[in-house]
Parts: sequence; C-alpha cells; structure tokens
Amino acid sequence: MYCNRVKMTTDQRSFYLITNRIVGGSFVLGDVEKEKLRHLMFAGTERLSYRIWDYVIMGNHYHAVIEIPEANAMARDELIERWQRYYRLPSLVDPGDDALEGFRQRIHNVSLAVSNFQQRFTQWYNKRNGRWGRLFGGRFDSVIVDRYGSLAKMMAYVTLNPVRAEIVADPAEYRWCGYGERMAKGRLQEENTELPALLAHELGLSTVEVDGNEATVMNVLWTRFRAYLLGHTADRSGIDRRQVADVLNKENRALALTWSQRLMLKVRFASKGVAVGSKEFVEDVLRQHGAALGYKREHRPEEARAWDETYCLRKHQRWIG
Repeated sequence: MYCNRVKMTTDQRSFYLITNRIVGGSFVLGDVEKEKLRHLMFAGTERLSYRIWDYVIMGNHYHAVIEIPEANAMARDELIERWQRYYRLPSLVDPGDDALEGFRQRIHNVSLAVSNFQQRFTQWYNKRNGRWGRLFGGRFDSVIVDRYGSLAKMMAYVTLNPVRAEIVADPAEYRWCGYGERMAKGRLQEENTELPALLAHELGLSTVEVDGNEATVMNVLWTRFRAYLLGHTADRSGIDRRQVADVLNKENRALALTWSQRLMLKVRFASKGVAVGSKEFVEDVLRQHGAALGYKREHRPEEARAWDETYCLRKHQRWIG
C-alpha cells in the first residue's frame, strides 16, 4: 500500500526525504550502476530546479534529501538557461514570459526531479541489460522535512544505511553516499556553505561557530556531524526503556529489542512519516494538506520516541513486530 504524500507549494523553500526500491527488492545495483545513478541524480540539477543535500545508493534502493527552492527566487536569465538546456535549444532562443512562467512552475517540482533521473537510469539500465519495463518497484516515497529541526536527523538516517546493512562499520568508508564524498575531501554541492546555518540547532552549533571563517566552519560542521552519527551507532547494546515501552505497548512482554530492531523505529518513521519535524511544523503541514491526504478522522502529530521532540503524521508503532 502506498504512503500518502503531499508537496509543498512552489512559493516556499521545501525539503524532502526521497526513497525508492528496485522492483521486487532485487539487488541489481552494482558499482557501475550506482555510479550511473549518482551521475544522473546530479546531472538533473543543471536543467531542473532542485538540490541534493545528501544521498545514499544501496544494492536495491536509494535515499536522497532533496531541496526544491522557492520558484520566484530564480532570476529570468537563469530560467532561460535551464529552459534551453531542458529542451536542447540554441542559446539565443527566448520563449517569452508566458512560456517561461509555466516552465518555472514545472521545474520546481520534486516529482519531476525524481521521475527524471529515475526514468533516465531505467532507460540506460534496460538498454545495457537487454531488458524492458519498469525498474523501480513503484512510485517513490516522499516525506516533507523540517529543515531547521530534522534535517540532520534525515541526513544521519540516510548516511547510516550501509552501517545498518553491515556493509561498513564507518559510513565514511562507503563510496556512494554524500557523507563518504565529504569525508574524502570532496564536496557534494557548492551550497554546502549553507549547511551550518541549517544544522546549527540540531548539532548545537553556536552563532560564532556558524559565522566564522568558511574553512573553519566547515571543519567544525563535519566534526560535529560525525559525532552526531557516532551517537546513533554507539549504543548497540543499550536499551532506552521509555522508547521500548512506548513501541511494544503490551503488558508482560519483555523489554528487549536488538539494536537493529530499534533502528527500524527510525527507518520507518523517517521514510513513511508524510512530514517530519517539530510539532508546529507538522501541524502546519496538516493544516495545509489535510484534505489532500484524504484523512477521514481527526489527525494530530505523532511524537517519535526514536528521536526526541520530533513528530510525524503516521504512527510508527505499527511497523514493529
């Protein structure tokens, strides 16, 4: 069953956690395929209007943290350049204001961004392997993310995928993820310089640390983010009794979950929550999109025991067996 999802309007900057799997859960993404999918993800940012803040590509699925900028923030000259690249037209062609405005709304769309690189990858993969038909199992999952309250959590969730799969012990060792690229002294995007301000609250960065010299700020950011990641992986044998009791919700059941089971709280919560963030953020999404979500009963933000002071629109208990 598909998870209900909504998109923010184009007059505001919005962030999404995107997830999709290969049909049947097949592990068909080898090194060559991962590299091609990564290339196509980033290549689309030159024609459409989105940014990839983080990503991971696994053997049978991928995750990406994608931003759709405010549509009206794009200058006309840049819009024309993207229109020319998108339609592969000569650089002297100007489509006119009406066509440009329609194009502006079209490219500021997370569905177009994701379907574009998925379709291109499917075409490449099918041609290379002599197959036909869809490659991804269904429409992608999309969760709206509160950029000032949950972006670091979503990035940590994405980054820890190869750790959860026991492929690597340290996510810095995994080639096909944003964190691995950054730790290899590469840069995911030039807009990395915006991340300290976006992650300051979650990572406990002070104003002085955020506003300092760029090189120093980036060093502090990744040092703090790495500590944040290790905090999610260090307690494999520990038990958070409040969290466990809330999830099990049954009398006389032993309060014992494995590390992987407790991580599943975060996995399902992150990828199926519709909207993830502060209580106020989720309430605002509910006000704007409650009708589109088709809720027949009254809904309210559901707190995640997996993460303190974090809420979503779907109860996460149901996914724990």
